[in-house]
Amino acid sequence: MPDSGSWDVIFDADSDQIILGVDFPINRRPEAGFADLAARIGPGYRFLQTKPPAARPGQRLCGAAYARSWVEDIQQGRHRVRAVLGYRAGSVYAAAIAAGISQWQQAPEVILFNPQLISRNLLGAELQREIRAISALLSDDEIERADQAATEICEAAGSVAEAAAEVASTYRELSLVAYERVGLGGVSGRKFTTCFESYISWLAMADQIDPIPIWKQSTAIISSNYAELESGEFPVDSRLLGRVISFDTRYVDILRSDSVASAVFDLLASRELADSSIRNVARLPAETG
Repeated sequence: MPDSGSWDVIFDADSDQIILGVDFPINRRPEAGFADLAARIGPGYRFLQTKPPAARPGQRLCGAAYARSWVEDIQQGRHRVRAVLGYRAGSVYAAAIAAGISQWQQAPEVILFNPQLISRNLLGAELQREIRAISALLSDDEIERADQAATEICEAAGSVAEAAAEVASTYRELSLVAYERVGLGGVSGRKFTTCFESYISWLAMADQIDPIPIWKQSTAIISSNYAELESGEFPVDSRLLGRVISFDTRYVDILRSDSVASAVFDLLASRELADSSIRNVARLPAETG
């Protein structure tokens, strides 16, 4: 399947075995991405990665509808999906995508990397992280105001959708001022704010999806500092997950770790062997009395 409106091809192997990676890729983030993992697993599989739908906080769209285009694009491609992989908040969407794909083929393997549930705490932490990234362009008073806003967002009652709108509004106000100071006003400045707003929408919509039924059948791969991450609800209770495998690697490197890639390859190979055994048994003639 070529690049589409919903998926990017990130590893174009000559294979009809499709692996889906669910993530919100940001060019300047320090974490490795699914392209790093795909390159380490090798040519046995073809890897696609989600393109986030264009959306803004406050948009009236349910989480299932947000994920529907990913599922429909895969169905139209008529390829068999071997596995769905989710990274952090992408693990929530991975569950929705796997459930959708299971409507017309055998349920794909689901592998989660530091799975993450959505909360107001997560949104407040993401605002603080983005403000730190542009702090050199802001005054001390502006930084303090942003920190105060993030604290209030974390502590206030109300929905994640409401918090997302507050985060986007605060970031937009301060970032446009910051970019204007270095000559990036107008369209150039809005390009940066739009990317962050799209990410916040990605998080807010995920809050409307219940991933737990699929998560309980999944394999979760966990980094050594999973419980120390500053964003969101970490760690996810292991009772909400199927099998849990821990690795002595930091979260930024979990998708570029050779040992993690080897474990994922083994999981895929084991599933393929099990599926083959089931098909062979199904072909055996029925016993006669």
